[in-house]
Amino acid sequence: MRGFRLGRIFGFEISVDLSWLIIVALVVWSFSTAVFPRVVPELSGRAYLVMGVVAGALFFGSLLLHEIAHSLMARAKGVEVEGITLFIFGGVSRMRDEARSARDEFLIAGVGPLASLVIGAAFWALFLLGDALGWSAAAVEVARYLSFLNVALAVFNLLPGFPLDGGRLFRAVLWWWRDDLEEATRIASVGGQAMGVLIATFGLLQLFAGNLIGGLWLGVIGWFLMNAAKMSYRQHVLRAGLEGARARDAMTADPEVVSPNISVGKLVEDHFLRDKHGSYPVVENGEPLGLVTLEETGQVPRDRWDATRVREVMIPFDEQVAVGPDDELFEVIRKLGESPARRVLVVDEGRELLGIVTARDVTTWLALRSGGQAPTPEALPEAVKR
Repeated sequence: MRGFRLGRIFGFEISVDLSWLIIVALVVWSFSTAVFPRVVPELSGRAYLVMGVVAGALFFGSLLLHEIAHSLMARAKGVEVEGITLFIFGGVSRMRDEARSARDEFLIAGVGPLASLVIGAAFWALFLLGDALGWSAAAVEVARYLSFLNVALAVFNLLPGFPLDGGRLFRAVLWWWRDDLEEATRIASVGGQAMGVLIATFGLLQLFAGNLIGGLWLGVIGWFLMNAAKMSYRQHVLRAGLEGARARDAMTADPEVVSPNISVGKLVEDHFLRDKHGSYPVVENGEPLGLVTLEETGQVPRDRWDATRVREVMIPFDEQVAVGPDDELFEVIRKLGESPARRVLVVDEGRELLGIVTARDVTTWLALRSGGQAPTPEALPEAVKR
């Protein structure tokens, strides 16, 4: 996912995927032009816009609290949480590990819908209080609608479709019953895909019935759930296969480096054309400054190659995702997807360059670990396929 960071709450890094901005705009537009004009007629357009913005902000704040509840419970159960990302379908807590037991999984999954129900009850209490005290119809209706939305969010998340919270609860029960996490994940994933098909089919029926917006949303949600269920199972299998593997296991050690002061022309002639590598770490006085790739080089006009220095076109170290040698390989794979160069530098605590990891390094390592048989494309995450 690509986006930006908002800050930290309870030590969790809060990030926003760019797709989230789309849903924010759609929700505010829907609130301002359809929902509130229907329930509170005869207000001005500006009033409806203010109601939409306030309700949208509070709703997404509720989504964030839902994910914070997951993250706090995960932390309490010894699962490291890297952060929370808000994206087009809500939010996700980025957990580095699986829960250690079926009971822990049940608690981590269940606390999210419980938090949404509590938030819904709080907004309902606010609605009753405002109604009794004679607050404006706008304020009262915003509270009432947010109560409904949070309860609806809890109910939707309790559907037994993995990786929804209900699907994770279902997986936890299967895990406890069969004492086999992989089998439980596989069955829950099949259930999630089936749930996605049902939702998408219902959306199609709504389209034929004339409900264009509702039908399209249900179709998109169903499609997303089907794909999320498949991807979650693949990630589980991959994580299990990579258990114990570290960045140092897959990296290319002591990679060839280039100086930031050489020209782009010399870089192309002496390195890209000679060695056929797609990128080179940029190092000065033993310290990695960044990474230069063929893609960045190709953006420089040919007649400017001799006048342009590598430091002018490299991806700076601060923008380049770096990992430590003992970082789990599963996390390295995830960071490959975040790296603008689709590569990560392996550096020690003293910022000494130890190696580089590319998608090819990971697929080669996976093939060697499986006895020389290359993994199928379906078994690989998107970060490695690119």
